[in-house]
Amino acid sequence: MPFRLLPLLVLAGTLLSCTLPGTTSPTPFAFPTPDLTLTAAFAPSATSPVATRTLPPANTPTPAATQVIAGATAAATGTSSPATLDTRPNGSPVEAALLETPPTIDGDLADWTDPGRELGQIVFGASNWTGAGDASARFHVGWTQQGLYLGLQVTDDRRVQVSSGRNMFKGDIVELQLDSDLTGDFFSNSLTSDDYQIGLSPGNFGSLATEAWRWYPIGLAGSLSGVSLKAVTTTEGYNLEAMIPWTTFGVTPDAEDRFGFALSISDNDLSGAPVQQSLVSNISTRTLTNPTTWGTLILK
Repeated sequence: MPFRLLPLLVLAGTLLSCTLPGTTSPTPFAFPTPDLTLTAAFAPSATSPVATRTLPPANTPTPAATQVIAGATAAATGTSSPATLDTRPNGSPVEAALLETPPTIDGDLADWTDPGRELGQIVFGASNWTGAGDASARFHVGWTQQGLYLGLQVTDDRRVQVSSGRNMFKGDIVELQLDSDLTGDFFSNSLTSDDYQIGLSPGNFGSLATEAWRWYPIGLAGSLSGVSLKAVTTTEGYNLEAMIPWTTFGVTPDAEDRFGFALSISDNDLSGAPVQQSLVSNISTRTLTNPTTWGTLILK
């Protein structure tokens, strides 16, 4: 009997010393870090200025600081709610005056009566930005029942624009972001169908005409022929005026309406090259795909 058990014991010991299928721990897998999007659409890569991605726009900029909204965690757990859901805690709210006599869209800012506001917060391409003389602006905002009015005096030491359409961000442009449902998605840190991104290109003041383009919402992406737009050169850079119909945002405006808002200028100083070198905004926290980092616009 002992001799009969010996082969079985040897076999059992061999099996226990082997690694059976399924007994090893799986090899850990690290998911890649998702790109953070800061710019108008997709930013130029380090090796080539040509975008290789398709919409939705995405890019590979420097990482952005995480934006934390007071009360967001408490509201999510139901323990309390913030004091207000109509003002973003990023910078000072921008007030748009009701315009009894709207300015003529001609690039001449003389008919804007308000003092305007400064735009000079670098949010992308800081290593390419040398200061206010490189790219900055003073801007005006107003409204009528027909549309939202913008007037910008842009300081730009070198005007470069060789792109158009959805690639216009690879040159000097003005970019607007507007959240048409600020209260409804106050805590939403991703883009929804009521978040708009619009580019206003001054063209190249020659063969390339002015142009308005909508990137977001993606389902509505395309040229905006209904926008009135004019740009003229100045000794410091260029002036740009625009009237964007409220229908562009699906909005019927009223006094004291509030929207998420960010206004920026994209800058390119490389003559003949389609590259977005930097982006300067009125809000230092601004990122494209996170509306909680935008500011607030109030219709007065």
